[in-house]
Amino acid sequence: MATTLLAVAAACLPTTLADANFVAGTCKSSDNDQCVAVLGTDPRSAKATTVRELASIGLDIATANAKDSSSFLAREAGKQGGVETGNALRQCVSCYGDAVLALKAAREGFDAGAYGEAEARTGAAEDAGDRCEQAFTDRGLKSIVPDVDRRMKDWTSVASDLIDLLWIVKRSRRLLRA
Repeated sequence: MATTLLAVAAACLPTTLADANFVAGTCKSSDNDQCVAVLGTDPRSAKATTVRELASIGLDIATANAKDSSSFLAREAGKQGGVETGNALRQCVSCYGDAVLALKAAREGFDAGAYGEAEARTGAAEDAGDRCEQAFTDRGLKSIVPDVDRRMKDWTSVASDLIDLLWIVKRSRRLLRA
């Protein structure tokens, strides 16, 4: 019995290490220091075997984060008694709503193999956090959601950088054929 468990554990270990090495290597290529941590939030990353799979997972993570953040910001806006803070939060909800739409468009482009379009849309969504922070600054307020905005920027940048790796390969292949 112990021998069987040991054999199963030994068989699984190299795969797990190989998968972790694949994620780490791909993330190193993306030059994004948040990449491993962000992909680690989704267990599918450990089973990915291609950059396209990791980019798809990154896009899913970014989209889910944008939706969750938008819902959170809407709830916070409803709780605010202060007019200016509430207005800033409502503007943030609009920014994050735009990001969700951009990420949906990025998914369509990604699934069609239009990586340049997908990367551009993901990059546009990445700005939601900065635009939200600006909504507070424009009103002379200190942001009450900087962590939400930082996570949006970080997590969306991972998706964007991974998609960019695919776009670079696709452009290179086109140039080689020319």
